[in-house]
Formats: sequence, C-alpha cells, structure tokens
Amino acid sequence: MLELDTAYSFTQVPYISYDALEIYAEQIIGDFSPERLKIPGILNVDEFLEYYLKLNVEFRKICFNHKVLGITAFNDGMVDIINEDTGVQDEFPVKAGTVIIDTSLSSKRNERRMRFTMMHEGGGHWLLHRKAFSSNNPLGPAGIYENQFIAAKAGNGDYLRTQQERNDIERMERQADFLAAGILMPRPALRVAFRDFFKFYNEKPRRIIRGASPMDDCFAKQLPEYVAKTFNVSEKAALIRLEKLTAIVDKKWGYCW
Repeated sequence: MLELDTAYSFTQVPYISYDALEIYAEQIIGDFSPERLKIPGILNVDEFLEYYLKLNVEFRKICFNHKVLGITAFNDGMVDIINEDTGVQDEFPVKAGTVIIDTSLSSKRNERRMRFTMMHEGGGHWLLHRKAFSSNNPLGPAGIYENQFIAAKAGNGDYLRTQQERNDIERMERQADFLAAGILMPRPALRVAFRDFFKFYNEKPRRIIRGASPMDDCFAKQLPEYVAKTFNVSEKAALIRLEKLTAIVDKKWGYCW
C-alpha cells in the first residue's frame, strides 16, 4: 500500500490539492492493478479493500433513514448499529481497519452506490485520514472527530463545488470522494473511454459544452451513462467526475484534462 506523502494541518488533515490527489490515485492503481490504469474497466473493490488495504468489511444496518451509509473504524471500539432481529440500536465491536457498510446497499440495484461507498471509506478515508483519527492527534483521544469513526453521508458526495470547506469534516469528506472517484475511474483509463465514446460516433474527441448544440446536449447525457457502465459506477458519480475534469461544461472555460 502506497502511503500519502504530503503536509498536514495541526489537526492532521492532509494539505493536498486535487491535482496531487489525481496523481496519488494513479500511483495507487498502478501499484494494485496496472491494467486498470490503461484499460477502461471495473476495479475489483472487494480485493482492493481486503488484499491491498488489508481492511475488514462488515455489512450491518447502520440506521433507518439511510443518512449514514458507511463507517470506517480507525481504532478498536464499539459502534452503534441497528439490530436487525430486534430493530433496536445495539453496539457492535470493531477492530481498527474495519469498514461497515449499510445493508441497504447490498442489493443488486444498489451495487454501484455500494462500490463508491466502499471506496470512499477504504480508498478515501483510510488512505488519507488515519492521522486525524489517531490517538496522537493533538486534540487528544476524544478530539473533535471522536478519533474512532467517520461516517460517509448519503447523497452529499459532490466534490465538484468550488466553495471553501467550512471545517475539517467537510474537507475530509470531499477529499475522500475525490480520491474514491480517481481510483474507480482513473484519469488515464477515463481518457481512453472518452476517446472510445467519440470514436463510436465517428466524431473527433472534444469538450462537451451543454447548451452549445442539440448534439452536445445529447452527448452530455450519453457520455456519463457510457462511463458509468464502463467503470460500474453511478451515473451521478460519472457525471461529477467528467465535470470535475472539464470534459463536460456549461460554457467554455479554463484548462481541459
């Protein structure tokens, strides 16, 4: 497992740009599964978490309202779950390096969301944020994060937004989302998929500009669908990834990947 080499804040949250996170994601995939770096395809998330990161994955009902879909245990302890036999809250003992995924994601129709949540927790938080949750955190063993667990919130993974994060928790959530997307859809392989998409339509690869033409509007819908199927991620995750890389924009601007 390749460790992150970067500066950290006083609270041990990484100081790292999104460009540096892209490079880190590519290094990780190159180390774990080099073919996935060059050839568009589906990363084996189970093997990545279990054999590469040495994490243990458990499926438990975390809550009723699906507000929390995943939890990473950075230290030994107890985490609150719902006992599916009794329907009441219960304590579940975990060891450091345990990822808990809500059972609502275990159905076939939620497979793509489950894969992203697993990568957000293991490929994101575990790789990036162990220092922030360690007992050596300057804020002490209780800390502002409780220094044991961090939850992946449902439906809030929009790492595209440019406004400043208001606190360390938001910064870590966005970092974990970005790295998870970079590992599941590595930039070099995504470029290949991008070119293949246009090749199918006998078109020269180009940035898609929503509102520029009916063809671009059609491509702006079809490309995320194609990427989602190719990498087995949700269409929302594929769209955000493509927008972040400026492959799809609302108007011409700035650097294109």
